[in-house]
Amino acid sequence: MAGYNIGLDFGTTNSIVSYLTDNGELEAFPYPAPNGTKYIASFIAYHQDNFIEIGSSARTTAAYDQSVETYGNFKMRLPLPESEFSQHFQVNRTPMSVTTDYLRELLISTENPYSFVREKGKINNIVVSVPEIWQRDIYNLGRERLQELIKKELGLEEQLIQLVSEPIAAAAYYTWETQRRAKEQGIEPFAGNLLVCDMGGGTFDISLCRIYGDNKIEVLYFDGQGEKGLESAGVAFDRGIVQKAYIKKHGQPINETSQDFIQLLKEFESVKIGSHLQATRKLTNYLNAPEDKVNDEVYKFSGYTITLGEVNEIFQCIAQGINKVIKRVKDNIQVCEWNIDRIFMVGGFCEFILVQRAITDALAIGAYDSRIDKTFNITNSAYAISYGACLIANGLVNPTEKFIHTIGIVLETINIYTGERERPEITLIQGGSNLDTLTQVNLAPQEIVPLGDNIAITLWVQLQSQGKKHYELLPNMIELPNYSPESKYCIGMKVDRSQIAYLAIQETRTLKQVEYKLGNLISKMFPGYIINFQTIG
Repeated sequence: MAGYNIGLDFGTTNSIVSYLTDNGELEAFPYPAPNGTKYIASFIAYHQDNFIEIGSSARTTAAYDQSVETYGNFKMRLPLPESEFSQHFQVNRTPMSVTTDYLRELLISTENPYSFVREKGKINNIVVSVPEIWQRDIYNLGRERLQELIKKELGLEEQLIQLVSEPIAAAAYYTWETQRRAKEQGIEPFAGNLLVCDMGGGTFDISLCRIYGDNKIEVLYFDGQGEKGLESAGVAFDRGIVQKAYIKKHGQPINETSQDFIQLLKEFESVKIGSHLQATRKLTNYLNAPEDKVNDEVYKFSGYTITLGEVNEIFQCIAQGINKVIKRVKDNIQVCEWNIDRIFMVGGFCEFILVQRAITDALAIGAYDSRIDKTFNITNSAYAISYGACLIANGLVNPTEKFIHTIGIVLETINIYTGERERPEITLIQGGSNLDTLTQVNLAPQEIVPLGDNIAITLWVQLQSQGKKHYELLPNMIELPNYSPESKYCIGMKVDRSQIAYLAIQETRTLKQVEYKLGNLISKMFPGYIINFQTIG
């Protein structure tokens, strides 16, 4: 094969790389090959001899060798302001540099015999999934930083097709797989509204997607919950369990940056995975009779124990987040008069019975509601995001996403009819537009007569196309292309498939055009601002 079009589910705790085999089947890449895990720990170790180790072996190193510099959960640090980097990284590291090193070792390293390009071959195209909150929240730096390091630091500028939200990638896989099964069985494929609930290590995201019978998806609504965009799901639960067990035994909390905590966390994660079926049965019995089972032990690791009641107690803050998101979802569905025809739960933490029960309770449906698709096994659900990203990379599924914010500019110019100075407010992107229509520059119809060869532009953003507009003067004067006193200009904007906006200015006579990337500026307009989302339908 000349090369691969791959999907990458870059996860908070684990990552998955998927590709199509010669027979057109979806396959997850094992690391280290050939018998490594396909659920690759998002963990990295820097040894003193400049050797970089990633995956489960790096996590083991962190647990047992204190002299080695190690990092986990670095994905959740990507959106942080630079002032907070030093809390989590040594002087010579940043979340961007650590993420770059991890993805290089996993995907393209020519020195690492286990990287994808060494084991499988050339990467022609790649689609990378990100949390829905990164896509939706215009202020979020994680999306732009990840795209920048993939394109520039990894040198995959031509190969990166887009960043796609995790639940939408999962919907892409669901669409493809259900239609493949329908064809094999000779029945009509599913068409209707699919609610994707995605909870992994970092966030809880939901997308309501309209599934058509020809592998097309339209995103109707999306929402999510996260602390600073991340760290509200599986990672927080695991840390809470370890901390609870330690306090119960020693009477005081443990330092979560210590070697002992890292080792305990690793051991609990292993026990949690290994005892999944048994723990599910015990938790199911507890939910049916909580007073009788509250003190029964469910997890034992390294001399520590956790009861069913303690698990439920630690889970409550996560359940509250689920309830908040689903309340907004239900409100919007009611306003827009949409139906939920199928429900698809994906992400590692969605396999946890308390997550599933919290979702069904919040939706006010039974745990065995016929709309919950049980035909997808644990592997299907765990790999769904990566598989979907791979299908999009190969052009086999076409999700239609919308850019929900309205963006425009204000600038000082000369009225072409009266010759007087004025400050028009020009809308460049109308919220609710399909991303497919925004990938090329959309020029506003007004012709601009500038006051000189440099102009000052104020950008404005109306979040979710509702409420007040937020204004920000561009930090630098914009130099106009092909300027002369007789020149006229049109101003426009485009948004790439990863939902990063660019301002464009075109001289009308020669059609000379320049573009300015706006991602960082827009993010700075809303530092630390968490949006409470309302109806977008």
